[in-house]
Amino acid sequence: MPTKPKTNHKEPVEPDVGTVSEEIEVPVASEVVFRKIWRIKRFHKTIAKRDLVDSPEFRCSVNGMSTFWNISVRFWKGPNGKKITNPLVVCLNLTGCETEETGQARVRFQFGVWDASIKHWECCPISSVVLNLQNSHDLLSVGYKSLGILDRHIDSSKDVSIMLKLQIIQSDEEVHSLSQDMARLLLKDSADKDTVIECARKEGESPIKAHSWIIKTRSTKLGTKLQKYEDEKCPNMKYKLDLSDFHHGLVLELVRYIYTDKVDNADTHAHKLLPLSTRYQLPGLTALCERTLLESLTPSNVANILLLADQCRCDNLRKAALHYCENSEEIKESVHIGKTLAWRVMEMVNPDLFLEACESFGSSSSNLDSPGTPGSWSD
Repeated sequence: MPTKPKTNHKEPVEPDVGTVSEEIEVPVASEVVFRKIWRIKRFHKTIAKRDLVDSPEFRCSVNGMSTFWNISVRFWKGPNGKKITNPLVVCLNLTGCETEETGQARVRFQFGVWDASIKHWECCPISSVVLNLQNSHDLLSVGYKSLGILDRHIDSSKDVSIMLKLQIIQSDEEVHSLSQDMARLLLKDSADKDTVIECARKEGESPIKAHSWIIKTRSTKLGTKLQKYEDEKCPNMKYKLDLSDFHHGLVLELVRYIYTDKVDNADTHAHKLLPLSTRYQLPGLTALCERTLLESLTPSNVANILLLADQCRCDNLRKAALHYCENSEEIKESVHIGKTLAWRVMEMVNPDLFLEACESFGSSSSNLDSPGTPGSWSD
């Protein structure tokens, strides 16, 4: 009697094999900014029943060095010893490091919280610390910020999203970068500098000297302002650049950008550097200032930034500021009760812009004449 042929029952083959990890390779690691978003689900319930809240651990890997991090939420204690749930203490922690070369690195970080009402990140000032990076898996607290969570930060799912921007700058890399070489060229009092820059100086502030060829190369507008100059005490000085309407600190940051493409304390100087960047046709500086001002938008300063953007004809910043005004009851209230001087000034000096701003949050009229649990990660 014939027998049935045997059938081979093979187990199904999984289409995916192994795992994939990510590592970034770039010429200069300091140019990489890691951006992580931590979504805390059912925020009020989560913080009510926990004494501490930690994010999942995440890795930042670039050029052979891997660092591991998490964000934690802790709580202040009141006089009675009970926890205070608002404001929060948001902490950045280094949980480990794997590197072939040990050494110091500067870590710059910035926290932000998502404003769900106007779909915009509210960002804290940038912080900076110096760390010794070596092979270790010990927990190290890097820094913290006190963060107030308001109704506008709660989205429709009752979640809160916290953003972290992280930049790791290795010391050796900084020392040998073109930007740092140019910074040393600016700071060095060398005989090949042929231009003195006049500005409003306080006692003790040194004159700013520069190279005319760098100024001409970076800004043709500034190049045309160079005037012939003679000084018996400084025979190598051949040109003078008159910026006497501006104070020493601002001019120094302008010149620093011309040399290095960077600005120290950009959040302090951005509102004053933006007009100079457009006047002297420095588009890179304009973009840097716009980005800094955009990240600093709040209901209390949006009117000033909107006026500045319109004055400097910065369409991207202007549109972003108008978009920020949409659906914000706090800004609407500020306008209608004349709470901030900036809105009153805008109505007087630029009524068309004021009307456009009012229309962005659904009103074209003004009363300014009246007295005045841990969630998941995404990149």
